Amino acid sequence: MQLNSPAGNFEANYEEDSFCDFSVVLSSIDDSSCAILDARSSGRFYGTAPEPRAGIRGGHMPNARNLPFPKLLNGGSMKPVADLQEIFNEYITDDERLITSCGSGLTACILTFAAYLAGHRNLSVYDGSWVEWGAPSKLPVVTD
Repeated sequence: MQLNSPAGNFEANYEEDSFCDFSVVLSSIDDSSCAILDARSSGRFYGTAPEPRAGIRGGHMPNARNLPFPKLLNGGSMKPVADLQEIFNEYITDDERLITSCGSGLTACILTFAAYLAGHRNLSVYDGSWVEWGAPSKLPVVTD
């Protein structure tokens, strides 16, 4: 089946600060002007549920907070902006930088998009996410 759709005019612009690596996250974990939100389930975040990938440690980054991505959705759609603003007001202030993380970098984008809809603009996705951070290494992990 072939669809006959007209060509679009979308132009992508790479914004370097929209993504960050582990070194940026590591330097941000004790920075009071930065919040780190993890989109994984609370069981994975606290290390009480097994990680789906072999060899990955359980837990989370120091000072990260847990916001499981389904809390931002009504079924398959994003919650209304007013609801998103209320949710994010519990986690970050307007002037804080937000770094989002998850298991592999995908659902962190849901948090970032929701934060954008809620009016936040200083946003970065840690695309290495838990697959990189939780791998055996010297990166700090906590299970509080």
